[in-house]
Amino acid sequence: MNVLIVGGSSDIGKSLATFLRQKGYNVIVSFNLHPDKLNNIEFVKCNIKDETSIENTFKYVINKYGNIDILINMAAISNDNYFLDKTKEEFMNVLEVNLVGTFLLNKTYCKYMRKGIIINIASTDGIDTGSIYNLDYSASKAGIINMSRILNNNTDNKVICICPNWIDSESTRSMDKEYLTNELKRINQSRLITIDELNNSIYQIINAEEKDNVYRIDIKEGALWIEKI
Repeated sequence: MNVLIVGGSSDIGKSLATFLRQKGYNVIVSFNLHPDKLNNIEFVKCNIKDETSIENTFKYVINKYGNIDILINMAAISNDNYFLDKTKEEFMNVLEVNLVGTFLLNKTYCKYMRKGIIINIASTDGIDTGSIYNLDYSASKAGIINMSRILNNNTDNKVICICPNWIDSESTRSMDKEYLTNELKRINQSRLITIDELNNSIYQIINAEEKDNVYRIDIKEGALWIEKI
């Protein structure tokens, strides 16, 4: 099966790509600014703010590999600052990448594929853990959740939305430790989700038979907690 991971050049994306490759999938990873190298995994450039770039990426992958069985949308940005200081340009940029970019990827996939699987990565911030500093990010992720529900019920593809809480990634570890500690306390997350836990959760959800399509991945009483919402 062919898997296209969009925005997969982060440590989370590369780990997922390697994990799925080890499970026997043929994996292609798209990047915008930072290409990388992984064994037996092809990297292709794709700017999700550009419809032509998305179209060309899909055509390239389909022409080379025949089809895209699974599309995983991981591309996202954030710009945390107090909402009174947040400019329209900053707000719109987050929405354009996170929400509009995901819309364009879903639209293009459904144009070419039938009976496939789309995995849209959202966040618990789109449900109940957002803050006054990330209104734009939270709004974008809430939009992805609702869009995934609608597309799952109205297209020929299975559209799944995965909403993880804080993950033990390079970007998380680079944050101010006091800020991160306070955030985890605020939302009652006792520890970070490991990347391995996320990978295994995504793999289980891809292969699940349930019709549910929105999943929360969180930590409850120190253990991984997956909830259908």
